[in-house]
Amino acid sequence: MELPRRLIPSVSGLIAFEATARHLSFSQAAKDLSLSQGAVSKRVRQLEQMLGVALLARNNHQVHLTEMGQRYLPQVRTLLGQLESSTRALMQGADGKTTITMAAPVGFSACWLISRLGDFQKRHANLSINLITSKTLLETDDETVDCAIVQGTPQWGALACTPLFEEELVPVASPHFMRSRRPNSPDKLHECTLLHLSGQPDLWAEWFEQAGCPRSAFPGGPQFDQFPLLIMATVQGQGTAIIPRFMVERELASGELEVVFDVPLRSRKAYHFVMPARSASDRNILALRSWIMDCVAGDAGCSRAA
Repeated sequence: MELPRRLIPSVSGLIAFEATARHLSFSQAAKDLSLSQGAVSKRVRQLEQMLGVALLARNNHQVHLTEMGQRYLPQVRTLLGQLESSTRALMQGADGKTTITMAAPVGFSACWLISRLGDFQKRHANLSINLITSKTLLETDDETVDCAIVQGTPQWGALACTPLFEEELVPVASPHFMRSRRPNSPDKLHECTLLHLSGQPDLWAEWFEQAGCPRSAFPGGPQFDQFPLLIMATVQGQGTAIIPRFMVERELASGELEVVFDVPLRSRKAYHFVMPARSASDRNILALRSWIMDCVAGDAGCSRAA
């Protein structure tokens, strides 16, 4: 049954609501949208009147989401994302290009994929790749995502899953950092400044244990929430870090980094290329998967998954 036009909210109202909910401020939303505060407030009010519910509570110049607003906001964001993605695909399609939206982890994207994508684009000039790194989209079957690189067990339901490689981590440091403090055995490495990935605080303890060192309290050190930041800090000589080998191929080849002790820590979470059922027969996405698999096969830093 076709939805009556009077029950379809205006896109401008949805955009105003999403921006205000994101900032919890009409003034910040107005700056974001290049509108006056009054215009944003009016659009949200008109949306609320059309829906017959309050989405935002306004108290003492503060803005809060109501219960109905909290329920509606994720759906609005999904709808706006789909509309933007569809519009971009249509515009690019008018130029004879097909768009593939792929989700991938930040570290994989920044340290491995980006430097190789140019080769894929040369081989497939009719394809355009939109790359996103939202963790939420990696964990759910979002209709705006055509395929994804996922580390660990994929959470999508009906999908085609292709193992790519297992992550192998090694301790690395800059030659300058190691010049005056190079340890002669793994158990002495804890005397150096250790850099940590905040999301995986036990990496150093696991590595020391695998290297045969007595398990004890190892010193803390600076923490970084993403591997690219951790790699940059290590290159700058701020300490030594446990890094996936495939992420630092260029730095190892150029001499910016070196493996301190080649005692690899094998991750229990392999990388996979995954596709929802709707993409499994798409020849363009299959071409992208085939290209990534070829890159992995020719990459010494990627330990092939079983």
